[in-house]
Amino acid sequence: MKNASNLIIVGFAIYIIMSGIDKFVYSIPNTIYIPVGILSVVFVCMGSFKRKRKNKKN
Repeated sequence: MKNASNLIIVGFAIYIIMSGIDKFVYSIPNTIYIPVGILSVVFVCMGSFKRKRKNKKN
């Protein structure tokens, strides 16, 4: 269960940090912003699917 939680936390952290930098510090180009945003969504989805799969086994 801990790996699933870590993936979700990392996914949200990447997205929040990237959004904060884009909004307040420096405008991130779309060629970087979009792939990193997709990667963070993938981490969150992987974590939630792992959590659901482990709950079904128990």
